[in-house]
Amino acid sequence: MGKNSIPALFRNPPPASDTGTLTVGADGKSSWIKSLENPIREFDKVPGQDYHHRTPIGTPGLRMEGKCMVKGRITYFLGFLPTYVLREIMELGSRGFPVDVFLPESDGTSDFWMDIISDQEIDGTIAIRRDIRDHVARCRPWRLTGFFLGRCLPVLFLHPFRFPRLAAASIRVRSFRFFLLGASLSRRIRRDTLLIHSHFARSKAFTGMWAAKLLGIPFSVTTHAVDIFVPRREELVRYMLHEADSVLTISLFNRDYMARRYGEYLREKVRVTHLGLDQDSLPPRRSETGSRPLVVCTASGLGEKKGVPVLVEACRILVSRGLSFGCRVIGSDMSGELLERFRSQAVSSGLSGILEFTGKARSDEVLECVAGADIFVLPSVRAANGDMDGIPVSLMESMSMGVPTVSTSISGIPELVENGVSGLLVTPGDPEELADALASLISDPLLASKLGEAGMLKARSGFSVSAYVTRLLESWPLSASRD
Repeated sequence: MGKNSIPALFRNPPPASDTGTLTVGADGKSSWIKSLENPIREFDKVPGQDYHHRTPIGTPGLRMEGKCMVKGRITYFLGFLPTYVLREIMELGSRGFPVDVFLPESDGTSDFWMDIISDQEIDGTIAIRRDIRDHVARCRPWRLTGFFLGRCLPVLFLHPFRFPRLAAASIRVRSFRFFLLGASLSRRIRRDTLLIHSHFARSKAFTGMWAAKLLGIPFSVTTHAVDIFVPRREELVRYMLHEADSVLTISLFNRDYMARRYGEYLREKVRVTHLGLDQDSLPPRRSETGSRPLVVCTASGLGEKKGVPVLVEACRILVSRGLSFGCRVIGSDMSGELLERFRSQAVSSGLSGILEFTGKARSDEVLECVAGADIFVLPSVRAANGDMDGIPVSLMESMSMGVPTVSTSISGIPELVENGVSGLLVTPGDPEELADALASLISDPLLASKLGEAGMLKARSGFSVSAYVTRLLESWPLSASRD
């Protein structure tokens, strides 16, 4: 990825020592503004003095920031910033909860998603901090010692009792390096922070959990799919789910799965919060000029669980039946190897001029393409390693725009798509059944229109970002501190 392909506001992050807010003006230019709170600089702090919370979490002081009445700050620890999390963060900001986002310093996955987000989607309530040093989790012991002396020893002076206790706990669960990383970042978390939140129960969430514990503020996590279906550290995921003050997940299917795998108590502890969209920001439905119906699939990453080979075979079956249509698959893997492989497969399957793999596109471009589709399809399957989709946001987007939608009866998808009512569901991995479903919509525009209208009603009534953030705030323990 070229340097210029990354949005401008991420190409020049602020110096690591700065504390402030990344703001974007009306002209689209970004700037790093020193915090008006005048935080005490790290080298001015007196050992033994805790500068973090001087006010109980339940009584945050209201103040004005720009035109927004600030109720308190939320800090996110993320491995990457997908568009659906960005919408969530912006909705929080509009309600008086500005958000600081901690991301990896430099990471292929994080940069890949940054390239998808457009500059126009960021507003001044978000502060991006690319401060998470992933190398700490895998560096050699002598470098870890230097990291401790330079970045964690001052934290030990600030928290002389809590630090050793938590360090010992992290060693017991084999999470000491995540603890040190969390400790080092705890000094950068602003004092009006009410809670630390993470999406995906993976390494950045482990880091955020230890930072929250050290600061004595609540920690919450939202689980999605690969993080619970194919955990890298199952015992650490189990520990974090137990220790978190609030655990959320995106589907009823996930909650039941987590209870079976990680502990029955989670059936009561976990709160289901379906992700949501900013419905007003979606482009209007339109018809592309052309004689052939257009089928669109967005398969971010082109991973196995997206079922792209099933779609290729279904397209070949439709062509053999004499149906006229075009199919466009949007998405790419980071290296581009899978993308080229699928392009070659389309040619070898006799689908040149019918099946197009466009590659990666920005989020606004993807939505415009979906808005012009006659049918949206996502043939999700269970991957060989057990990974699968949760409730894909791409399905919410297509349905919210009234595009007739076809997917599979896997994981939490039936919670969004009711077969034969708000869309069509087929058996995962069955190209014949997928071809039948697509053929029924291509040949019956009235059925397609009926399903599209019902799908739009379902998605708009139950999957809005406003309703989602309301449930999120209700689940967060913002009125209680561990201290």
